[in-house]
Amino acid sequence: MTTKNILCIKWGSKYGGAYVNRLYEGVREHLSGAVRFICLTDDSSGLRDEVEALPLPVTPFDEVEFDRRPGGSTWRKVGLFQPGLANLQGDTLFLDLDIVITGSMDDFFTFAPGKFCVIQDWLEKRRAKYLPGRDGRVGNTSIFRFNPERHQYVYSHFAENEAWALENFRIEQQYVSNTLRDDLEFWPEKWVRSFKRSCRPTFPFNLVREPQEPADMRILVFHGYPLPDQAIAGYKGGLLKSTLPAPWIKNYWRAIDEAA
Repeated sequence: MTTKNILCIKWGSKYGGAYVNRLYEGVREHLSGAVRFICLTDDSSGLRDEVEALPLPVTPFDEVEFDRRPGGSTWRKVGLFQPGLANLQGDTLFLDLDIVITGSMDDFFTFAPGKFCVIQDWLEKRRAKYLPGRDGRVGNTSIFRFNPERHQYVYSHFAENEAWALENFRIEQQYVSNTLRDDLEFWPEKWVRSFKRSCRPTFPFNLVREPQEPADMRILVFHGYPLPDQAIAGYKGGLLKSTLPAPWIKNYWRAIDEAA
């Protein structure tokens, strides 16, 4: 049986080891067969023994410049396409740490084999309806599947065109989607839901109604704020972004090591 590769990345202090452990637990509960779970990190303390902790990719990129840009730290994800990374073989599923797995993940490995599969970015999809020149073909890279050999072009192209890429694309997912445009496939919409777009009621109902759990969802994404623990407890982010507690998330996002 082919081993399924799961890849995540953790750097800095925003997410502790407990986020990686929760992600691992969700993967093992909802993904069948043999799994290789890899975390690229600058701090492996607190991680479960089953997590294969490896150093962050070493690249020639100007990561100081990344950090100066709004949302710029995600440009580090370009390093995930580096040839030979972690000796990965075959299709590999990347997962952000601030997601919650709620259903079977098996289909994420059988859908459109060999393609670059990614969430269709919710905001870009909406912009395409109203703004001329927008086609909505931009992925949200909270969850994407890539083939390390087939898609390493992202890394080599960026290495040769870093200044151009940073000038022409605001965030990494726009650049990656454009570079792999001919190989781009979006996950079925019902598989991956956004807490902000799919669960939190719109204003003013967000102030009086609890967030709802979508049917047939496999993964719930928390892009920006609130984070999963904030959504469980309730989040105050102004009239438009506040949310009442969503205790049903605790059924999926189980604490493994609260001290991590």
